[in-house]
Amino acid sequence: MKYSTKLTTILLSAVLSASFVSQSAFAFATDNSKRKTYTLTEKVGKKVSKVYDLYSADKIDEALVLALTIKPKKAYDKAYMAKFLGGMYASQSGKGLEAIKYTKIAVDADILSTTEHGSSIRTLADLQMQEKQYAKAVQNYKSWIEFTGKEDANVYIRMGAAYMALKQYSNVTAPADKAIALQASEPKETPFRLKLGAYYEDKKPKKAIGVLETMVELFPNEPRNWPQLGQFYMLDEQYDRALETMHIAYINGFLTKKSHILVLAQLYTNNDIPYRSAKLLEKHLKSGMIERDEKMLRLIASSWHQAKELKLAGKYYGEAAAIDNNGELYFKQGTLAFELQRNREAIKAFKLALKDKSLKNADSAVFTLAQAYFYNGQYKTALNTMKTAKNSKTSSVAKNAKVWIKYITDTAKRRNVNI
Repeated sequence: MKYSTKLTTILLSAVLSASFVSQSAFAFATDNSKRKTYTLTEKVGKKVSKVYDLYSADKIDEALVLALTIKPKKAYDKAYMAKFLGGMYASQSGKGLEAIKYTKIAVDADILSTTEHGSSIRTLADLQMQEKQYAKAVQNYKSWIEFTGKEDANVYIRMGAAYMALKQYSNVTAPADKAIALQASEPKETPFRLKLGAYYEDKKPKKAIGVLETMVELFPNEPRNWPQLGQFYMLDEQYDRALETMHIAYINGFLTKKSHILVLAQLYTNNDIPYRSAKLLEKHLKSGMIERDEKMLRLIASSWHQAKELKLAGKYYGEAAAIDNNGELYFKQGTLAFELQRNREAIKAFKLALKDKSLKNADSAVFTLAQAYFYNGQYKTALNTMKTAKNSKTSSVAKNAKVWIKYITDTAKRRNVNI
């Protein structure tokens, strides 16, 4: 769910490969019916023809050198050559600023034909986007719309992307909506993603949810939309919807990342379905999507524990504990084994737990270990261990240990066991 710089980069990449913005900014076109049309002078025209020949023969550098030697005097010739040079520089890597310089000269001259002038304005805006001159790009896209009277979804998308880059999030939706309307017969994701990013950055999760709900309807087979919708539902504390959405996404194979699986597992747990959480995590632990580290093993153990599958919970607590000899986790394993009357397993786990000098539950571990020895028929070891528990600093443990010492002694005597 991290957008910001990452989202802006993705959006700009998508856009380039293919202050409130009022509706009036998109509505009125310049009347070009009386615009004069000029042609190149013969002298300049002949030189331009030679440049074209070189350019067509892929002799780009030679073409550019020749073009730069042309020194036109008339206004139209100057504008035409500026446009021509701008185009040549635009085709060369790393020459964006030079391309902008010459294309702007052509645009500012305002003397090219209607078609040439319109294309120059748009080229200038595209170049400014490429060079991250976002505010200037927006102004020239507006100028292109006003001059040509045309509406182009890609232009509106680029305007929205420019506003995203400028962090003017409230300005993104108007051009994005224009693009959506123009693409209504064949919807594309990019303008919706612009709106989504803007609403997220503007901290408007409910509006972002509305956009994503539309996206999953329009693009149901786009995998990333489903987990994003589920995560936005979580962000808005709509946990039931979040679980429903993520569950559907999982069934359809759209949850392809570890983070997605962890979110779904968390939702199962939060909605009192810990069994599904444990099964999900266990499955993807075995597949390798989730790494077998202490954190993941502990999480699986906790889910099985909540699902009251104590044997499985103990198994995973033990595996987690073994990674770094974690006494607390061995203690949990031992406690569950003791509850299941698996006394040998409990004894082993408690002994491992007590090797950890930082164990917080050491007194309880000694006491329960003594009980496990007793129920395993090891009365002498149980008695000695319980005597240790009697000296515990935990008063309740010490008190109970005294009672158990008598009980162990009496039981051993009654069964004729020498302790």
